[in-house]
Amino acid sequence: MGCRDTIGKRLKHIATLLLPTVMAAAISCGRTGSDNSRTESEQAQFISFNDSMLKRGNAAPAFCDSMMAATTDSFTYYDYKILKGRYYLLSDHPDSALALARATLAFAQRHEPSPRTLGLEAMANSTEAGLYHLMRRNTQQSISLYTKAYGQVMASDLIYYSPEIAANLADAYIAADDLPNGAKWYRRALLLVDSLELPEDKNITLYMGLGQIYTMMEDYRTAGLYYGMTDKKAELMKPNMQSYFLNNYGNYHYYKGDYENALATFERLRKLLCRIGAQNSYDMHLCYINMADTYLNLGMADSAEAYVDKAQSYFARHNVQAGTYYANTIRIGIALTRRDYAAIERIMDGEGKHAPYVQSIKNIRNKYLQEYYTQTGNYKQAYNCLKENMAQNDSLEHNRKHMRADEIMMRFTEDTLKLHHQIELNEKNVEVNRSRAAISLFLTIIIAMALLMVCATIVMRKRKIQNRMEMLTLKLYETRQRISPHFVSNVLNTRIGAATDSDADSLLRLSRLLRNSLEMTAKAYVTLKEEMDFIHDYTSLERLLIGENFDVDVSAPPQEKLQEILIPAMFVQILVENAIKHGLKNTQGPKRLGIAIDCTDAATTITVTDNGPGFNITRAGNSKGKNGLNIITHTIAIINQENKGAANKMSFHIGNIETPDGRTAGCKATLTIPRAIKFI
Repeated sequence: MGCRDTIGKRLKHIATLLLPTVMAAAISCGRTGSDNSRTESEQAQFISFNDSMLKRGNAAPAFCDSMMAATTDSFTYYDYKILKGRYYLLSDHPDSALALARATLAFAQRHEPSPRTLGLEAMANSTEAGLYHLMRRNTQQSISLYTKAYGQVMASDLIYYSPEIAANLADAYIAADDLPNGAKWYRRALLLVDSLELPEDKNITLYMGLGQIYTMMEDYRTAGLYYGMTDKKAELMKPNMQSYFLNNYGNYHYYKGDYENALATFERLRKLLCRIGAQNSYDMHLCYINMADTYLNLGMADSAEAYVDKAQSYFARHNVQAGTYYANTIRIGIALTRRDYAAIERIMDGEGKHAPYVQSIKNIRNKYLQEYYTQTGNYKQAYNCLKENMAQNDSLEHNRKHMRADEIMMRFTEDTLKLHHQIELNEKNVEVNRSRAAISLFLTIIIAMALLMVCATIVMRKRKIQNRMEMLTLKLYETRQRISPHFVSNVLNTRIGAATDSDADSLLRLSRLLRNSLEMTAKAYVTLKEEMDFIHDYTSLERLLIGENFDVDVSAPPQEKLQEILIPAMFVQILVENAIKHGLKNTQGPKRLGIAIDCTDAATTITVTDNGPGFNITRAGNSKGKNGLNIITHTIAIINQENKGAANKMSFHIGNIETPDGRTAGCKATLTIPRAIKFI
């Protein structure tokens, strides 16, 4: 069974390590002959213990010692020797890790190369590289050792740690201000986590690393996305990785100028380190120095001084020159706020020459020194500080060009083939991949079918609505055709025999009415102005039939307002024609037709009234009236189907006008059209 399957299976089931004596007995029984490869149990134990060392606290070295005592001079002995060294690397005695790492490396090199020896060499070289990187003693040596460790772990039985070593190499490149290579190795680590199917927390730490890179590139939006993704699942990380994340997340807020959130994040880090018993570790004193700088930027110089005192004494004891340089930088800033220029001179004279440190810290110092030289009148030195920061900005711009997404993804793609050749995929993984492909294909087909069904439903629904509209259009057209010939015949029968020059106006108006009727018949919707122009001609000609006692009262907004409002074609004409034919023509004496139009921001209301005998839809002989009203009500129903919400629906009401004593005094029809309505 491949090591990848073993790792995944054992990590799910092993919660704690066995007692040292029991484990030693298992180790001695698990080997035969000179075979030095790890058993499945040993491999799972090594990974489980390494991942849980910080949780064991001070008990971790004693546990390693008991295991080493039980196994004497053997490969397992050096497994626990290097694990002890990796613990010291993360404790308050990081220098103790170096001797243990070199002893392990010497032991592995005395044997023929094998997956087991290469795994030990990778752990030893990465531990020593971590010491150089952590204490900032030699960045280039750290890069060299991590590169060597990566090549070894890829050919070893501890390939599980390849993403971790790739990420550490990325951090080393970042420390050397080589951000493109830092991004390259972080993305390679992401690919390894995915290929090896490692736990979810492995990916989280890598997103954090990309956030650090984008912070240094001053792309705070992208950095914030990566850090936000990490923060949501920070509890899944090991304690040491949580502390690393919180340190970087605090720096992100700091460089963005959000000092309050930076301080809150560093305080989270301090509490975490106290909770896991790391009060005297390098991480805690790094937290102190960051808090000191943040307090300084918040204008709290006394608090900054208290924290820098805590951190600087630790850095001096452990010869962490970069930490001492940073502490002195903050002291310069504190003295600057107090205008204690003599203190700044003492700090700089006492430092002497120093090796180049991380550019971000140099930028902080240059900011303080530029202000100091400006305040003391040394403008030449102030200009030199400004020029150095400008050169750094040019370098950042150069890095940004190399950090474009297309170039990074190109490197990522180029590395993929090499990595897949290095990682041995067993038959089970092949079957799983095939199954996934089959499931993906099946889901794709299901989704495609569902989309086709949705599209078909939409098309059918649209076609159904179109058919209904066509039917209503035909009904409306049929009604118009029944109305128009009858009306024209009456006018011509009345006027043709006695036609004189004085009738020219009536004949012209009739001609215009016929032409407008044909044009409006072809439209589904017209402006209210067009409808009212048609009504004006129509009622003028009706007066010839009804007589001079026919009075039309129109109350409407200006023409410009009517031009802005759309209504279904012939709606008002149907209501006016019904009022005349079924109301006023049967009325003796004065005949009054009223048309009132009220326009607001919410709706347009059209009211048609007459002083006829009133409305009775059940009365015999009213089939034409029913057809007109049916066209209106059916059209409104279809339009309302496409409009959601009561405020966006058309309404129509018809009823009688009554006098105070209860007698019928005419008919009133009201049509309301919302301004926000969507017509089909």
